[in-house]
Amino acid sequence: MQPARIGQPLAGTVARLGGSALLVLLFAWRLGAWPLFDPDEGRNAEVAREMLAGGDWTVPHFNGLPYLDKPVLFFWLVAGAFRLLGVGETAARLPAALAAVATVALTAALGTVLIGRPRALVAAAVVATAPIMLVFGRLAIFDVPLTALVTAALYCLVRGRLDGPPARWWPAAGLAMGLAALTKGPVGVAVPLLAWAAARGALPRRASRAGAGPLALAILAGALPVVPWLIAAGTREPGFLRYALVDETVLRFLSPARFHRAGPVYFYATVLPWALGAWTVVLAASAGPLVRLWRQGGPEAAAIGFAARAAAVIVLLFSVSASKRAQYVLPAVVPLALLAAIGVAAAPARIAAVISAAGRSALLAGLVAVAAAIATPHIEGQEFFVLTPRVLAACGLFLLGWGMLAALTSPRRPLAAVACAACFAPGLGLTLLGPLTPYAEARSARALASHIDPTARVVAFESFEPGLAFYLGRPVPLLSDTGGELTSNYVRAEHARLAPSATLWPVAALHSLLRDPAPLYLVAAPTRLRELRRLGDRRLLPLYSDRRSVLLAVRRADADGPGAP
Repeated sequence: MQPARIGQPLAGTVARLGGSALLVLLFAWRLGAWPLFDPDEGRNAEVAREMLAGGDWTVPHFNGLPYLDKPVLFFWLVAGAFRLLGVGETAARLPAALAAVATVALTAALGTVLIGRPRALVAAAVVATAPIMLVFGRLAIFDVPLTALVTAALYCLVRGRLDGPPARWWPAAGLAMGLAALTKGPVGVAVPLLAWAAARGALPRRASRAGAGPLALAILAGALPVVPWLIAAGTREPGFLRYALVDETVLRFLSPARFHRAGPVYFYATVLPWALGAWTVVLAASAGPLVRLWRQGGPEAAAIGFAARAAAVIVLLFSVSASKRAQYVLPAVVPLALLAAIGVAAAPARIAAVISAAGRSALLAGLVAVAAAIATPHIEGQEFFVLTPRVLAACGLFLLGWGMLAALTSPRRPLAAVACAACFAPGLGLTLLGPLTPYAEARSARALASHIDPTARVVAFESFEPGLAFYLGRPVPLLSDTGGELTSNYVRAEHARLAPSATLWPVAALHSLLRDPAPLYLVAAPTRLRELRRLGDRRLLPLYSDRRSVLLAVRRADADGPGAP
């Protein structure tokens, strides 16, 4: 008996280590293979690079100008990664990747409290392999760190209600919400509080009221990371607090025109099916069993009610908001994963049958994709589009392989069906990593920067690729009368105060630039070339062009040779 008692803990340890290694691999494998996408990744990475280079850790700067569209925590994390690993794509994306791993771990912890460890591990697998998490957990943006902190806050609130002293768990929840606010603003407090307000009634009540003490400690813990930075940044930038409260909070929620991120009220109904991937069919098949379990009452009913209410409120909040992006709904993936895990355990044969049917559909879709790849002719510049023949072929072949495996799963082997669902998005992502590289390059400034001498003087004319400054390692002056090309709503709102500056000049300054005999390179959008040639009186030599930008050398009147600027 002694070897068995020793072997079981050892096997459990090996399984946990193997699962952890696989989880890290999901988000770390070839993390820096693609260049940074513009505008979001390029801008966020450049803000962190300037923070590290300039030593200003209070007011973030983008292209030499204050960038207070978002709070500072995410930039601190990326700048810290740059200091540890060096400036590059992998380091820029590392905080988001680690946040994705943390979200998966927190899902397992929350699920263990609500539905038990076996089903909690299934919920964690759902989050880890959901396409939306695999995509945005590998990008240098704010939303996955926000999701991790929102999940941490909900976990602490659940623990405080079910089995822990509020004096311990409420301040921890407050701290998580404060850090979430320091990551992405008031939404970091609104999302967990609204989800908790809607969902807590599904959980058993505490035997006694918590009192005012834990609540006061929670408020203090939440204010601790945020208020000092707000005071410091507001002192440095007089218009910041008004902008943060009015523009970034009220107008972003109410005004679709102001932030150019409008979408219909049903926007997230079109997002969630692809966001969850194969788990969408699992959730759909689980709907009936989940409703029956909820009506029967018991522990499952409480967990189902909590998860359903939390997910619904999060989706509803962003649905009524004027500003919509697919990644905003990421915090809802965690409660949806809890529902999927309960459904898998409640109706395993039904889930296996649905996955098998999905496999047969994938076989048909794979045949269509391969046929489309063969029939699609090569088009010059098609790398700017997602569905190139190479992508269609790779996608089709993967669907054929996955569909065959899924179609062969038996209702008597539900574990194999769940494994097929879990492998769908990671397998497809790995398959498309190479074929989608040209698409990634076409949406990055890396190729443009490679055609520019690092010491050359470069000026952007009424257009701006945010990643160009990052890849050149220095700000790029912009000729603009509004500053809108910087994709910074703060700069646009404060343009009258911030311009002109060392990196933001009026368009009229072009004439003096062209009279300067020093070598000069201009970057402009193809649509601005006619205007640029009309304003300029010197010869402009195209050196590089893509669908987004044209690089031009301003040739001196006495220059010899076709390539001399």
